[in-house]
Amino acid sequence: MKNPDFNEVLLLKAKPNKVFPDWMTVRIRFLRYRVAVACASCGRKSKHHYTLLMSFKAAHFGKHQFKLVCEPQVHLPLTPVCRDHPLEPMMPHQKKK
Repeated sequence: MKNPDFNEVLLLKAKPNKVFPDWMTVRIRFLRYRVAVACASCGRKSKHHYTLLMSFKAAHFGKHQFKLVCEPQVHLPLTPVCRDHPLEPMMPHQKKK
């Protein structure tokens, strides 16, 4: 008899990428679930998500394809977000330019 509440997640580290700084590569994790879960930003269910090991905001493309809109909600570390949303880490010690 299967338990519908049972789910298993595999946490995978990101490989080094020249586009992202090293501190970002260290803090990003890819999540692979056994059972599909909802994205914290849009609610779309998937088995493949990603997250940060720090608080972050998720973004999406607005009505215009080239304008990136950041959501006001701050997500906790390890919150699953689908790969359609770029993540903006919350860095309280840095001033915005």
